[in-house]
Amino acid sequence: MTVEGQSHDRDRSLRARVEDLAERRFIPLVATSIALGVVFRLLLVWTTTSPSDTLNHLYPGFTDGVEYLDNARSLVDTGVYGYAGRPSAFRPPAYPFFMALSLRILGDSLTPVRVMQIGMSVAMTLLYLGVTAWYFGRTAGILVAVFLSLYPLFAFMTTEIATESLYMLLAAVAFVLTLVLLETGIHPRRRTWLAFLAGLICGAGTLTRPNMFFVFVMLLAWIVVGGLWTRKGWRAWLLPALGLAIGTYVVLIPWMIRNERRFGAPVITTNLYYNFFRGTFDLVDGNPQGASIFDIFRDHHVVYEAEVENVCVRRLSLGELESERNAREAALSIIRADPGGWIWQRLKNAAYLWLNLQWDSDILRSGTVVRFAAISVTLVYYALLLGGLLGSVSLWRSLRESRPRMFVAAAWSYMAAATPTVLTFVGKRYRVSMIDPYLVLLACAGLAGWLRRWRRDR
Repeated sequence: MTVEGQSHDRDRSLRARVEDLAERRFIPLVATSIALGVVFRLLLVWTTTSPSDTLNHLYPGFTDGVEYLDNARSLVDTGVYGYAGRPSAFRPPAYPFFMALSLRILGDSLTPVRVMQIGMSVAMTLLYLGVTAWYFGRTAGILVAVFLSLYPLFAFMTTEIATESLYMLLAAVAFVLTLVLLETGIHPRRRTWLAFLAGLICGAGTLTRPNMFFVFVMLLAWIVVGGLWTRKGWRAWLLPALGLAIGTYVVLIPWMIRNERRFGAPVITTNLYYNFFRGTFDLVDGNPQGASIFDIFRDHHVVYEAEVENVCVRRLSLGELESERNAREAALSIIRADPGGWIWQRLKNAAYLWLNLQWDSDILRSGTVVRFAAISVTLVYYALLLGGLLGSVSLWRSLRESRPRMFVAAAWSYMAAATPTVLTFVGKRYRVSMIDPYLVLLACAGLAGWLRRWRRDR
């Protein structure tokens, strides 16, 4: 046998051993991966955070942790969601309510919040590895467990006082339920209850980040179109669609009623058009108007967030709802003046979101560790993006069954739900929490499929 042939056989033997190990040692390998991830996160919490500070000391970044903490303390101290007893709907309430529960039961330290976020990360990992193993085998499940446990940005997010950890867990539950709902052969009554549960998750996710409402709309469309396509009768789609809608609004309606009574409109949050307006001039390459951002908000009669979220302000210069209406009118006026320019900036936002082009110049002036970490995670993301694309193509072409293709379509649909963020302004956190997990699933499933085909061709 030639040297080349011996090398080829060794490669095949190695791939076979990897698959055999995954089949025989699935639970120990998963447990080890998750344990390493937990230790990694605990070390980050211990070395880069403090119990009283919302920011990560290694790299503070851009986080709204202080504002969420103010919301939570207002709930604990006054029983009013807002800022030091002043009612507000500027931020969705789910994450501050979670923080308030921790502050009430476990004291004023933020460490329990971060530890619970590690628990959320573990739960998310278990959900994703389980559903991936169910569709593509144990090798894919183990790869997902390793990547989700040790992916640097996921670990970093657990140290931040931010909505990402809660949103990512809720999105994982919604993703698993989506795949179950799209399975054929489920009794309409069971499908309806599963849809109701998915609706509860979509409602809670919307109160964490309004982007989850797009997941609700997407899932509702899939249920209706899928039911009509299979021609199994109206029960196959109408009852689950009603279950999904009822579940979602069971969660949303109490909050909307509160806002109707407090502010005069059943809104979910009063910063949607605020962010939409800000996105018309706070562009990825700077503010072309050259004016101060404070002056722009003042000139358009929109209350800037520094005033809204100032706990010392007892009464705003303009009501949140009226400010939101002004923001809508100002945004539409700016867009009508230059629709082509606005569309071009949205395309640039999409490129920045997907290609990780939004770099804070402070990073380059930071210490060596921060610069190295920033460059490393960017390179890892590019590898992940390439792996997700190649994995999607590989799975779609090699697996002719409808179930694996349904998994690929669902993953890309969930990533598409992040796209509306480009209508405002771009932040890395949107990508990390709403795109990266599904790239991990597709890359790992594609790699596992490649290993399986090599073994089969031996």
